[in-house]
Amino acid sequence: MLSDLKRAHETLLACLDELEKLAEANVPDPAKLASVRWKLSRASGERRKLVEAACDLLLNSANAIDRNRAAALRGESAELIAASSRHVGRWTMDEVLADLVGYREASAAMRKSMRARIAQEQRALYPLLERAAA
Repeated sequence: MLSDLKRAHETLLACLDELEKLAEANVPDPAKLASVRWKLSRASGERRKLVEAACDLLLNSANAIDRNRAAALRGESAELIAASSRHVGRWTMDEVLADLVGYREASAAMRKSMRARIAQEQRALYPLLERAAA
């Protein structure tokens, strides 16, 4: 499970880097931007499934402190999903092209939030999953 989660994090971080390059271009290619946003959404969904599975495993097998960490991560997930949905709903491709400056700001904030979440998952889940596998 840990190796799958690491791969999912790597994939998602690569998508975030790719989105950043496109979003900061003078005039982003709408087709490429839409494609990267779709890949990012899929990668994020895959990561979310793995995090939930890891939390389920830990909630059923870890000690009380580790169960609390896993429960906290899981509890924060709904807020992050809602924020992501609002962002995607607000920034359709038409809106992106109509307000590129606004999109760049919103996209940068969302990317920062996603990177922070990945770092949080890495700090919390990697050691727990290593212990659970031992």
